[in-house]
Amino acid sequence: MKIPHDKFCVLPWVSLETSPIGTVRTCCLSESELTDNNGEKFNLNSANFSEIQQCDDMRQLRSSFLNAKQPVDCRKCWREERAGRTSKRMHTLNRLKHILDDSEWTEDAKPLMFLDLKLGNICNLKCRICGSWSSSAFATEEISATSNPEDSALPRKMLKDGAWPRNNPIFWKEIDKVIDDIRYIEFTGGEPFMIRQHFEMLQRLVDRGIAGNVEIHYNTNGTQWPSKAEEIWKHFKHVEIAFSIDDVGKRFEYQRMNAVWEDVCQNVERFRQLRDRNTNITLQVCCTVNVFNVYYLETVAQWIEKQGFDFIYWNMMHDAYYLSIATLPEKAKNAITVKLSEADISEENKREFALIIDFMNKGVSLDGQQLRDAIWSLDERRNQSLNDIEPEFAELIDYGI
Repeated sequence: MKIPHDKFCVLPWVSLETSPIGTVRTCCLSESELTDNNGEKFNLNSANFSEIQQCDDMRQLRSSFLNAKQPVDCRKCWREERAGRTSKRMHTLNRLKHILDDSEWTEDAKPLMFLDLKLGNICNLKCRICGSWSSSAFATEEISATSNPEDSALPRKMLKDGAWPRNNPIFWKEIDKVIDDIRYIEFTGGEPFMIRQHFEMLQRLVDRGIAGNVEIHYNTNGTQWPSKAEEIWKHFKHVEIAFSIDDVGKRFEYQRMNAVWEDVCQNVERFRQLRDRNTNITLQVCCTVNVFNVYYLETVAQWIEKQGFDFIYWNMMHDAYYLSIATLPEKAKNAITVKLSEADISEENKREFALIIDFMNKGVSLDGQQLRDAIWSLDERRNQSLNDIEPEFAELIDYGI
């Protein structure tokens, strides 16, 4: 695959990301949702893929990359690259290099090869780094926590809009139009193993005899065991299952409410056995580094190193900004820098930790008040306490003082 320069991104040409509420972005890290030529956000209840690919937003983005510019919409990748990390842009180039040919790059879109599908916000967990946008359980909790119609308006809208894949036959017809060109699909969430329609879509690829051309990637919270999936997955070129595991034990359960740590560990073992039976299946862990787990990453890495995952991805939390380690108060950053620098972990993870430290310390520190307010709000609602579960981190951010 030939590309025009080393800051090039192929995603605006070959990919689309569907959000949990039916809007569209170039990728999961894009700063903004794509709009039509009238400035209205595309909605997959009515828009078609061709219209989206050829809209002004996409053409301007492709023009920027062709002219070696670094679009502001892509600044999360630039931020990670400045810290020496491998960004989404770079990961994608590596992942798709064996798929894309050496044809010329122009402002025109290429056939869709990559779909990042967030098929609604159905999810059984209420993770502290998430919200009603991506979790129906979180939205339901927010509605139950208030009697004020104004306070419940947004989560109610998220529940309604998050049902779009189940209520929209147009979208599935659009999928069928492009399916012969698709070579890579990501299923994230919500929780993809709870979304029945995606298995029906995969079965159609099997029935058409093209599943062997397609690679699949999942992000799962690890609480679900899709008992009938193996019969479908065995037909695909490659199936990568990434477990979103950010911490261990009671801290994991605090950060990802409704999850049971022992159940997740048992499911990881079941997936290892599944991998042993199917040579096309690999396992990954995706640890999202955020304010809640960064002080404890040594323990997390030590657990990960014992699990036999095929790949480890240390993912940086960007939004909400006050949950990003880049915005932690200086006092917390200094203590975390020392803690991670002295971690007893593998050499590979030591290199990753050095990049995490660099990313954290290059950010602009805040006073932590918005972070403390957000933690307190959920602690109060859920009858929990950061002081009980993560006392060391609570002290670093002056929580409850």
